[in-house]
Amino acid sequence: MKKTLLICLILLTKLSFGQNNSEWNGSVTFPADYKVGDCIEFLNVQPMNAMASGNYEVSISYVRGNIAAGATYLASISHANPTIWREVGRVNSNGYAGGGSDGHAFTLDCNTQYGYPRLRIRAIRVLGVTSDMIIVNIKVRAISQNSGWNVMNNVGTDLTILPFLAMTNDWSLYVGDNFGALGANLAIKATANGNVGIGTTTPAEKLSVNGNIRAKAIKVEAANWPDYVFHQGYQLPLLPEIEQYIKLHNHLPEAPAAAEVEKDGLNLGQHSALLLKKVEELTLILIEKDKQLQKQGEEIDLLKLQMQKITERLNK
Repeated sequence: MKKTLLICLILLTKLSFGQNNSEWNGSVTFPADYKVGDCIEFLNVQPMNAMASGNYEVSISYVRGNIAAGATYLASISHANPTIWREVGRVNSNGYAGGGSDGHAFTLDCNTQYGYPRLRIRAIRVLGVTSDMIIVNIKVRAISQNSGWNVMNNVGTDLTILPFLAMTNDWSLYVGDNFGALGANLAIKATANGNVGIGTTTPAEKLSVNGNIRAKAIKVEAANWPDYVFHQGYQLPLLPEIEQYIKLHNHLPEAPAAAEVEKDGLNLGQHSALLLKKVEELTLILIEKDKQLQKQGEEIDLLKLQMQKITERLNK
């Protein structure tokens, strides 16, 4: 009786390990002459949360001829996701170094259909040379609860340029002293609209920084650079008009007011162009004034000469 019970316990233990719902290992095989767009739907994941919510870490690796590559992807599935295929973003990449690309021949796609989310491997490049079939090894790990795996082998072709599947709604990186600190400091915040903040939880721009920035150089791309100031026919502002504007507004024409800068900040590209425009206008005005001074000097010299002649005549 004891021996029978022991055998049953061993069988149950083996069965529990065989039914590991948190991890799946497998592979798909592509022919040696595969084409870009070829895809193999290999797994229907079965998250326990509302039949469609879950997070999965998927690692793939493969060898083609003299090229080897691997990558890890993070697929986030929500019960409100649409029934479409989207490419899953890589969180770790070890592609073939060379070939004029990122070194990856295959990628991971996810269809987030409610109640029936699926994963597939899709060819995005043909790299390497071989007459052998390509085996893509796959490891899927459920980060949240998963009730099981439904293995598939649906072969197809999809040449559509797919959008990416969001990995998360937003993301925050908190850092601090792990030994003595009672809290942590926010270093980086990324939001659903693609904005990134450093030191701020509410980035309003593609990059919002709450603090100082130090750099060796900053390159700002700008259009409509004010070379047009030197074009023939450009109307220079008149100094009396500039003087009147300054008296009324306390800043140069076209320049933002102090209150506006305090409220909305300063666009470095636009401001650099504006400053250059004002310098170019000032340069042309100074050139014109220099010509006027030279002319006045010549006229004064002529008057002096005339006065000298008149004086000489009077003294005779």
